Amino acid sequence: MNHFTSNILMISPDKFRNNEHTLSDNVFQSRKFNEDQVKSIALKEFDKLRDVILKSGINVFSFDDDSKFDTPDAVFPNNWISFHHHHKAILYPMFAPNRRFERESKIISKLSKSGIDIELINDYSVYENENKFLEGTGSIVLDRKSKIAYCSISKRSNLDLFKKFCLDMDYTPFTFNSSYQSKPIYHTNVMMSICNNFSVICLDSIHNNQERENIIKKLDNSGLEIIDISLDQMTSFLGNCIQLINSDSSPILIMSSRAFNSISKSQLKKIESYSEIIHSDIKTIENNGGGSARCMIAEIF
Repeated sequence: MNHFTSNILMISPDKFRNNEHTLSDNVFQSRKFNEDQVKSIALKEFDKLRDVILKSGINVFSFDDDSKFDTPDAVFPNNWISFHHHHKAILYPMFAPNRRFERESKIISKLSKSGIDIELINDYSVYENENKFLEGTGSIVLDRKSKIAYCSISKRSNLDLFKKFCLDMDYTPFTFNSSYQSKPIYHTNVMMSICNNFSVICLDSIHNNQERENIIKKLDNSGLEIIDISLDQMTSFLGNCIQLINSDSSPILIMSSRAFNSISKSQLKKIESYSEIIHSDIKTIENNGGGSARCMIAEIF
């Protein structure tokens, strides 16, 4: 069984802007922005990243954001849906009210028309009524090989819902707390990524010494070399990378150009011993959306 995939979902940023409903807890999202050109630049950035991924031998199911709703963050589909082996899917409860409309985009039917019939096995979106949120593989970083799920607790990552996910999907839960600028990091996948033989993680964002030691031990026991990144590298979205495989089953690590340019020589040597790296400039999406390459990709299994 492959624990990485060569099939992904991407949604174009047709209604992209700086979402006022996510500013309160996303310190990675710019407070200064110019609405005039944001959408057109974001669309160009999206196309370039998608094309770079396609050229690497990865199959991209790319759809327009053609819903009738206000969905400025639709470019980040991994937060409201996750896919699992044998074309199973889960829907998630979203913190921002206007992000909940992203689930109305009929993506599952669009994938079916493209030859992938998806079975919806869990829908946690009802927990929005209880103000409990769990934003997909933004909140949850999965080690699909070792069946361990990592979650940094925040407003968008409810502990009880995370435990329910792990029980439903037979994952071992691992929780901790990470923060930046005195606020909990809103999504776990901003500060860590699980790859084939290594993990990219910002240990400095985990301030509790025992929690830091515990996650180091857990990653070591899973056979993953730790690529420890700085807080500055994390704010350059180096932690928000994702590993896929191409049509030849070769590992491909995808990140933004900002993230790539932050890598030190020693880190680059370690990563390239395990995986090819591809990147593209998506700084407008990063600045205004507060997310990067990993957030733009939902893996399809």
